[in-house]
Amino acid sequence: IANRIFVILFSFEMLLKMYSLGITGYFVSNFNRFDCFVVIASIIEFVLIYRDLMPPLGISVLRCVRLLRVFKVTRYWTALRNLVASLLNSMKSIASLLLLLFLFIVIFALLGMQMFGGKFDRIFEVEEKPRNNFDSFWSALITVFQILTGEDWNEVLYTGIRALDGLGLVGTVVCAYFIVLFICGNYILLNVFLAIAVDNLADAETLTAAEEEEQKKREEAKLGEERKLNGDVPGVNQEDDGTLGADEKLRKETDNNAIDNGDNVKQDKDNRDIDEGLNEDEMGEQEDEERATARPRRLSELNIVEKVKPIPPYSSLFIFQHTNKFRIFCHRVCNHRAFGYIILICILLSSISLGAEDPVDPDSFRNRILNTADYFFTAVFTVEICLKVISYGLILHPGAFCRNRFNILDIVVVSVSLISMVIKDRAMSVVKILRVLRVLRPLRAINRAKGLKVSIDD
Repeated sequence: IANRIFVILFSFEMLLKMYSLGITGYFVSNFNRFDCFVVIASIIEFVLIYRDLMPPLGISVLRCVRLLRVFKVTRYWTALRNLVASLLNSMKSIASLLLLLFLFIVIFALLGMQMFGGKFDRIFEVEEKPRNNFDSFWSALITVFQILTGEDWNEVLYTGIRALDGLGLVGTVVCAYFIVLFICGNYILLNVFLAIAVDNLADAETLTAAEEEEQKKREEAKLGEERKLNGDVPGVNQEDDGTLGADEKLRKETDNNAIDNGDNVKQDKDNRDIDEGLNEDEMGEQEDEERATARPRRLSELNIVEKVKPIPPYSSLFIFQHTNKFRIFCHRVCNHRAFGYIILICILLSSISLGAEDPVDPDSFRNRILNTADYFFTAVFTVEICLKVISYGLILHPGAFCRNRFNILDIVVVSVSLISMVIKDRAMSVVKILRVLRVLRPLRAINRAKGLKVSIDD
């Protein structure tokens, strides 16, 4: 019964606002959109319960939507509203950092699969194999995340050392893997989130102080307008009786002359008050947004428009001049948006293929299919590198391809793949090392995702 009463109350509030503001004016406010969503979800839940059209699980999910009504408190709680505005204002930085953390986890999961895949079975022949292993991509992801959180990560370290019979150099390499993973993930990346949160709290306090000052100015301005409309001139009460009588006489004459326009003035005042009342929420939100963006923004929060890098006015590889038609063609292909999307898709697919490999059975049918796909991806990446080297040159002149550290990373990753293919049947130990280095492939996405690139530069 209480739920029905509240649903009817909130529905009446929503309809009243729609009638007073209009449909278009109502949906200008983000709070009104949020309120409309919660009310509609509550009405749908009410209808489904009354008609028995949905199982209890689905109804309980809809009931969870009602908990979102608590966020309406931010409309009347200034400090909380400013804190939410500051957090939303830095979502670009947080999103880029989350993507960087995900790449970090994926790379170490792939590296763990190459190093420990199928190795934990040898030390758990009688006992049940632990869930924190590297025999599949999903198990490796969970294991890496467990190490990042610091939950019993030393047991995984000891298990890895025992799995590789880690004495001497092997044990040092295994320890280096887990220590680098724990330090970089736990003490660097995860603590950056705390730094962003502390920065946002400082911004929220600044916004609260600024809003209080703006509120005082707004009240003083409104009080001044009311005095002007009522004819209250400051300093009248301090005048003497003679001056006061003259002022009253003049005011009466003025009032008699303006009696015909009095109703219009009052109507204008009432309309102005109504407009101020109706638009107060929208204006408050706009001012909140302006104050939320008043501080200097981080590089990762700015929408930087990337310009096409021109062809350097130098010869490329001592063969192609900057006016060469083939070099101009390569430059157009490299900077075409479709070409960039194709390369990014190939990077993602090649990273997925690395995670789909079976480290327990290297000669399985799935691994043979993935090795064939690896030849294709390596060929595509090689063509990309060649086109860019022809377009911009190698390294000798300014603006050359290898003058950018991210491009050097691309060359290293592609070169490792090519070398592992050439010496595949000659030195198995070297091939294994080179195949392990293929896990750096997801890092090539950083050069294509500008938000990640700026976050790393920060």
